[in-house]
Amino acid sequence: NSPFATRIAVKQAFEQAKLTPEDIKIAEVHDAFTSVELFSYEDLGFAEIGKGAELIRSGKVNLDGELPINTSGGLKAKGHPISATGIAQIYEIVNQLRGKCGQRQVDPIPKIGLCHNIGGTGGSVTVHILRKNA
Repeated sequence: NSPFATRIAVKQAFEQAKLTPEDIKIAEVHDAFTSVELFSYEDLGFAEIGKGAELIRSGKVNLDGELPINTSGGLKAKGHPISATGIAQIYEIVNQLRGKCGQRQVDPIPKIGLCHNIGGTGGSVTVHILRKNA
């Protein structure tokens, strides 16, 4: 995982959307490996560098937390379908923003979500910020 690729991608995404990490209310984060998920929390600006594990322990990323992450179960729960990973993340966030996720629906229904996907050895990263129209 190249932290620089994620940091560059998320900086560009936040600038384009005119938002900050604090504006995100739900996220699907690349978690093909547990350590990558922890580093990604930090690189995306959700936790300070070195404090990704603390973010998890705080409960903030739980379904009922301030910033639910990987409400779909994450990549490993889906068998990490490499070519379909990104679209599966988008699908989850769109359905969360629409309030159509049943038992795993975030409450209140979020208005802004983020998807983070890593390709190859970590040098290829995409970050999408999705916003629900009023």
